[in-house]
Amino acid sequence: MHQTPDELFPLSNRYDRTWVDANSLGENTLHFAESLVEALPLKRGMRVLDLACGHAISSIFLAREFGVTVWAVDRAVDPTENFRRVKEMDCEDKVFPLRADARSLPFPHDYFDAVVVLDAFVYFGTDERFLPIFARHVKPGGHIGIVDACFSREIETADALPEHLRDAWYQGWSCVHTAEWWRRHWEKSGMLRNVRSERLPHSDFLKSDFIRRFQDDPDEKDVIAMMQAEGGSLVGSFRMVGERTDYRVQLEDDGTAREY
Repeated sequence: MHQTPDELFPLSNRYDRTWVDANSLGENTLHFAESLVEALPLKRGMRVLDLACGHAISSIFLAREFGVTVWAVDRAVDPTENFRRVKEMDCEDKVFPLRADARSLPFPHDYFDAVVVLDAFVYFGTDERFLPIFARHVKPGGHIGIVDACFSREIETADALPEHLRDAWYQGWSCVHTAEWWRRHWEKSGMLRNVRSERLPHSDFLKSDFIRRFQDDPDEKDVIAMMQAEGGSLVGSFRMVGERTDYRVQLEDDGTAREY
């Protein structure tokens, strides 16, 4: 039976769609957040890091809907502007905006109960040294969860794609992988267990929604071409959640900021 958007996303669809679209840097951020929380255990009072939070609307959503306290961290977005949005939604005691880089976070080890990364992890998470540096901020038994773009099969080089898609590949798609690739990538680090990596249940709906919104935007032409490739089967969205182990790793740059 066909489900309506309100049935697919009963929490996030209560928010003003104009506001959500204006503050989503790509796909509908709140739809991503709601899809992730279906697999990520959140309880009232938890400390949550929303990394690469963009305009912090996912942080606001998590604080309002689940009663968690959220640190809304982004490297590029002005935290003052994010705090304005936070105050407008009466969340200033639950959401704390901050400017920081994912590779040099200013937090104690074992601090967060959960971390969420929506539509951004592929930009830094493919580095095999990143997860050990990053996961130390999560308590043993806590969780890391991401939603991002994925391929249905691994693409090794641009030559594996039709010529008209190769420009798009070189503009950032080379860091996109399959959900299975990401599961192996996390598991072999030893930092996470019980890793669940799967295509989002409503991936096709989210892709169609993005295409509808941006079909006339020339800046999104290459992205849409990738989304429509191979009958729409090549690109989708996936979610992955893992539980932090108590494994400790010694790194030569442990505790210091470093350019990668």
